[in-house]
Amino acid sequence: MPALASIATPALRPAVPPADTGPAITVTAATPVTAPPVGAPPPPPPRRSAPASASASAPQWLLTARSWLFGGNLVAKLGLLILFIGVSFLLKYTAARVSVPIELRLAGIVLADLALLAWGWRIRLSRPSISLPVQGAALAVLMLVTFGAFRVYHLIPGAMAFALLLVLTVFTCLLAVLQNAMWLAIFGIAGGFATPILASSGGGSHIGLFSYYALLNGGVLALALLRSWRPLNLLGFTFTFTIATTWGVLRYAPENYLSVQLFLLLFFAFYVSIPLAYARQQSVQLKHYVDGTLVFGTPMLAFGLQFSLVHGFPFGVAYSALALGLFYVALATVLRRQQHAQRYALLADSFLALGIVFGTLAIPFALDGRWTSAAWALEGAGIVWIGLRQQQKLAWMFGLLVQVGAWVSFIGSATGLSPAGALDANLWLGFVLLAATAFLMATRFRTHSTDDDNQVFPLLAGVFLVFATVWLVAGAWTEILLRVVENRQGTLLVGSAMVAAIGLYLIARKLAWPLAGAIALLVQAVAGFKLLELAMAGWSGPAASSLFERPLPGALMIFGAALFSSWALQRRREESIGATDIAPVYRLTYAWSALWWFCMVTPDLANWLAGHYAGLFPQRYSTEYGVDTDLQLCAYGLLMAATALAAVRFARSLRWPALRWFAATVWPALAGATLLVVVDLYDNASRLPHVETWITFAALWLAGEWLMAAWLRQGWALPPMVLRLLHTVRTAGPWLMIWPVTAYVISRWLAGPSEQVFIADWSTSASWARFVPSWLMMAAIAWLMRRSRQEAWPVAPLAAWYRSRLIPAGCAWSALLVAAWNLTQDGAMAPLPYVPLLNPLDLSTCFALVLVLACYRLQAPAARVPAGWPAGWIAPLPLAIALFGYAWFNLALLRTVSHYLGVPYEFASMFASQFVQAMLSLAWSVTALILMRHAARRTWRSAWIVGATLLGLVVLKLFLVDLSNIGGVERIVSFLGVGALMVGIGYLAPLPQSEPAGQPQEEAA
Repeated sequence: MPALASIATPALRPAVPPADTGPAITVTAATPVTAPPVGAPPPPPPRRSAPASASASAPQWLLTARSWLFGGNLVAKLGLLILFIGVSFLLKYTAARVSVPIELRLAGIVLADLALLAWGWRIRLSRPSISLPVQGAALAVLMLVTFGAFRVYHLIPGAMAFALLLVLTVFTCLLAVLQNAMWLAIFGIAGGFATPILASSGGGSHIGLFSYYALLNGGVLALALLRSWRPLNLLGFTFTFTIATTWGVLRYAPENYLSVQLFLLLFFAFYVSIPLAYARQQSVQLKHYVDGTLVFGTPMLAFGLQFSLVHGFPFGVAYSALALGLFYVALATVLRRQQHAQRYALLADSFLALGIVFGTLAIPFALDGRWTSAAWALEGAGIVWIGLRQQQKLAWMFGLLVQVGAWVSFIGSATGLSPAGALDANLWLGFVLLAATAFLMATRFRTHSTDDDNQVFPLLAGVFLVFATVWLVAGAWTEILLRVVENRQGTLLVGSAMVAAIGLYLIARKLAWPLAGAIALLVQAVAGFKLLELAMAGWSGPAASSLFERPLPGALMIFGAALFSSWALQRRREESIGATDIAPVYRLTYAWSALWWFCMVTPDLANWLAGHYAGLFPQRYSTEYGVDTDLQLCAYGLLMAATALAAVRFARSLRWPALRWFAATVWPALAGATLLVVVDLYDNASRLPHVETWITFAALWLAGEWLMAAWLRQGWALPPMVLRLLHTVRTAGPWLMIWPVTAYVISRWLAGPSEQVFIADWSTSASWARFVPSWLMMAAIAWLMRRSRQEAWPVAPLAAWYRSRLIPAGCAWSALLVAAWNLTQDGAMAPLPYVPLLNPLDLSTCFALVLVLACYRLQAPAARVPAGWPAGWIAPLPLAIALFGYAWFNLALLRTVSHYLGVPYEFASMFASQFVQAMLSLAWSVTALILMRHAARRTWRSAWIVGATLLGLVVLKLFLVDLSNIGGVERIVSFLGVGALMVGIGYLAPLPQSEPAGQPQEEAA
C-alpha cells in the first residue's frame, strides 16, 4: 500500500521537477501513464447541481396540462382508456365470432357498466381521483351500446335510441355539474362523440349521425350555461366541425342539401351561443371572457362548409356571406343595447368586425374583380381613417387587410383580360382609384405618426406611399402599352414616370417628407431600366426617323432628372449637417446621370446627327444598310468635345466642381480616337482617313488641351500619374501619326495621281516613304528636347518627366527602328545609286545616334551613371552608343559589298561569301589593333583585354569559318592580314603593366 500511494502521489502533485531526480523517481512518474495501479481508489463521482425550477420558465398552459396528465391516479386513467378501447374491439369481435344473441351480450354489458357507474358514484367523496374517470368511462360505454343497438344491430327504433342518448348526455352533464367535475363532462362528451367512429360499419344515414351530434352539442351548450368549462366547449367544437367536414368531403351529395343545410345552421347556432354563455359566466368573475377560438373559428369553418354547399347556386355564396355579415352586425347591436353592455363590449366589437369582414367578402362573390377592388379600396381607406381617428387598432388593421385584398383582386382581374378587353375596360380608373386610396392612407398614417411614438405608423406611411406610386406609374404604363404603337412607347413611358417623379419631389418639398424624394429617385431608376430594356431589344429607329421614335427624348429626360437630383443632393449636402448620410446617394445619382449621357443620349444623338449628315452627301455615304460607323464615331467625338466645354462652364456657374468630371471624359475619348486613327493609319497605308475623322481628332485634341489648362487654372486636383498619362496620349498620338501620313504623301507624290499608292518594296522609290517620315519623327523629338530645356509648352509643367521618361522612350524607339532596318534592309535608294554612308539608311542611323547622344546630354549628370556602375568604366549609354556604332559600321561594310559585288544582303549568302569573311576578319583585327594600341598608350588594361578578346574571336573565326575555303584567295588574305595585324599588335600594343592612378587593380583586372 505505501508503494501504491507513492505511485499515485505524483499524479496529484503540481508538474514541477524536484531538486534531485533519480531513477526511482523516473520510473514512478512513468508508471501512471503506462499501467494505472490496481488498488487505486476510483475517482469521486461528479457533484450534481441542484435542479433549476422548471415552473419558473414554463408557460401556464403547459403547467396545466402537466398537472392534469400526471396529477391524480395516472394508472387508473390509462387503464380506463385502454378498457374503453378494449370494449369497442370486443364488440366487433363478438359480433363476428360469438353466437350468443346480441341482445344478451348488450344487456350484460349494460348491467356491468351500470354497476361500474354505481361504484364510481359511491366513491366520489373518498376517492375522487378514481371516481370521476370511472363515471365518465361508464357513461361513454352506455352511449356506445345505445348507438350500436340502434345503428349496427337495429334492436331499438331511432326515436328510442335518440331518447336514450339524450338522457345519457343530460345525465352526464348533471353528474358533472353536481360534482363540479369538468373532466367528467369531457370524458362523457368525448366518448359520445367517439362512439359513431368506433362502432361505425360504413353505412347509415347522415341525419341520424348529425341528430346525435346535435344532442351532444345541446349538452355542451347546457353545460356552458352552468359552468365556464372552456376545454369542453373546444372539444365539442373540434369534434363537430371535424367530423362534419370529413363527412362532407367523403359522402355529401346534392340531394342531401336541405338536411345538411339545416344541420349546419343548427351547429352554427350552437357554437355562436356557447361563447355568449361562456362570456356570461366569465364576466361575473371579471376575467378575460372572449373565447377567440369559438368566436372567430365558428364563422370561418361554417362559412367554408356553406361555400361548399351553395357555390353552385347563382350568387349563393354572396348571399350567404351577406347574411352572415348582417347576422353578426345585428348580434353586435343587440349586445351593445343590453343593460350591462359593458360586459359584452369586447365581444360586441368582435362580432361587429366579423360582420364587416363577411359583408366585405360578399362583394367579390357578387361582383367582378375590378368592382370588388374599387369597393374594397374605398372601404379599406374609410375603415383605416375611422380606426385611426378613434384609436382602434383592430379597425385600422382590418382596413389594411381590406386594402391589400383590393390590390390582389384588381391584379387578378386585370391579368386575366385580353388586350382587346383591356382596351375597353378602362383600367386606368382602377389604377387611379388604388393610387388615390393608397396615398390617402399614407398621409393618414404619417399624420398620426406624430401623435404616437409607435414606429409602425411611419413604416406603414412609407409602404403606402410606395404602393401609391406603383399604382400610378403602372396605370400610366398600362395605358401606354395598350394604346400607343411600339416605336413611340419608350418616350411616353419615361415621360409618365418623370411626371410621377416630379409629383413626388413636390410632395417631399411641401410636406417635408424625404421618403417621397427617395421614391422619386427609385422611379427614375425604374424608368431608366425600362428604357434600357427597350433599347436592348432593338428599338432604335432609322437614322432619319422622328425623335419621338428613338430612345433619345426618354434618355434626355432621365439624364436631366438624374442630374437635377444629383445637383439638389449636392446643395443639401452643403446646407445640412448630416451631409454624410446622403453622400452615397449623391454619388449614385451623379454616376447614373453620367451613364445616361455618355452611354445613351450621346450615342443616339450622334447616330441621329450622322444620319442627317450622310443625307447631305448621298454620293459619298449610302444609308441603305444603316449609317456609316465612322460617321457615328465622328459625331460622338464632336459631342464629347462639346460636352467638355459645357461641363466646365456649368461647373463654374453652378459652383459645382464635381461637374468637371463630365468634361474629363474628353481625355478617354481622345485616347480612344488616337488609338483608332493610329491603327487605321498603320493598317491601311494606301489611304488616309476621311476629313471628318481628322476634324473630330483635332476637336478632341484641342478640347483636351484647353481642359488641361482650365483644370490647372481652376485649381482642381489632378493626380500626377493621370497628368503624365494625358501628356503621353496627346504627345505620342500625333507623333506616331507623322510616319504613315508623311509616307502616304511622299508615295503619292512619287507615284503620281494616276497610280495607286502601295508601300511595300524597299528597293524602289517607296523606301523614301519609310526613311523621310522617321527623320521628321526624330526632328519632333529634337524639338521636344529644346522645349524641355525651356520648360515651355507642350512639355510644361512636366519638363523634367519628359526629359527622364518620354523623350528617352522616343529615342529608344528611333534606335530600335534603325537597328531593325540595318538588319533587314540593304540601303537601296532608287532611282539614285547606292552611296556608302550617304544613303537614307546610313543617314537615318547617324541621325538616331546623334539623337540618342543628345538625349544622354539632356539628362542630369547624376542620372547618367547608375548606382553600382564600376568606376573608371564608360557610362552605360555612351558604351551602348559605341557598340551600336561599331555594329552599324560592320553592317555598312556588308551593304557595300552587297551593292558593289552583287552578294545578296541575306545571312546565308553573306556567311557563304569568303570575301565577306576575309573582310570581316581584317576589319575586326584592325579594330583590335587600334583598341589595344590605345589601351597600351594609356596603360588601360581593361580596354586592352577587350581588344584581346576581339582578337581571340578573329582567331577562332579563322579556324572555324575561313579555314573551310580550301584553296581560296580570301582565306589567304584573311590569315595573312590577321597575322600581320597581330604581329603589329604585339609590337605596338603590349600588355600594360599597371593601371592609371586612381583606378583599383581589381577593376583593371
